[in-house]
Amino acid sequence: MFQSEIRQSQINDLFEKVRNKNYGKYLLKIVIEKARAITNKTIEFEFPVTAIVGPNGGGKTTIAGATAILYKSIAPSLFFAKSGAFDSSMQNWKIEYEAIDRTIKSDDTLRRSAKYHNRKWARRTLEREVLVFGVARTVPAAERKELRRCVSNNFQVTADRIESLSDIVTRSVSAILDKDISLFKSIKVDANGDITLLSGANEQGDSFSEFHFGAGESSIIRMVLKLESASNNALVIIEEIENGLHPVATVRMVEYLIELAERKKIQAIFTTHSNDALSPLPSTAIWASVNGELYQGKLDI
Repeated sequence: MFQSEIRQSQINDLFEKVRNKNYGKYLLKIVIEKARAITNKTIEFEFPVTAIVGPNGGGKTTIAGATAILYKSIAPSLFFAKSGAFDSSMQNWKIEYEAIDRTIKSDDTLRRSAKYHNRKWARRTLEREVLVFGVARTVPAAERKELRRCVSNNFQVTADRIESLSDIVTRSVSAILDKDISLFKSIKVDANGDITLLSGANEQGDSFSEFHFGAGESSIIRMVLKLESASNNALVIIEEIENGLHPVATVRMVEYLIELAERKKIQAIFTTHSNDALSPLPSTAIWASVNGELYQGKLDI
């Protein structure tokens, strides 16, 4: 059976950081008083990488969204969009939080809340960089509208818009995918770099664009690029982390998140249907959401 490469000493050190509240920003606990099918349930984030498991419709995305909307940069509609009278059940949803933010309180935790009342959200938010990776990240390049301009025999850019991947990105992606990507590049499609196209090369030196990447391969490279650019203490939310990935790559991706938690003090929360994604994690880092009930601990999905 495939074994995770994460050592118990690494796990213990990260537990210790959370127990000692050794973070500039960290979400310690949420209490969902009401959100969708979840009522009066508490989740404590005792480990900086947390998996949320459960059946379809069981509440995984509800928990991910509840964590994200503590922070000002995330609009509640990203996870909890309201469609007129068809979403009347949102009335009086409420989430309570306990968090660390050393820019506000240097020696204690903070309490905040988010409530949906009178057809709008009332939030006492905090500032934090939050990266959200939804399931759409694995849409193939050929189906992404922003890249349609690149589908042409005449597509080209100037040399100053072509960048090699950094050493840390190359090493991290290569470890996850078990593939040498040292010759891969990022191409700025527009002048300011808001739209990018990846390119690769095979062992013979023949180049190929992202239109010929596997969907999982493309999504991992793009995720790692963003994660390595993120600030320390950022919050990362990933939906269905195994999406488009081989089981071994799924394990390696979770290991990478644990390594980021050590190196950059990030906090990551991901949803999954994969047993492989759970293998690097300690039991208390896993929460199951099943029909409105929450259970902590490792289980067989």
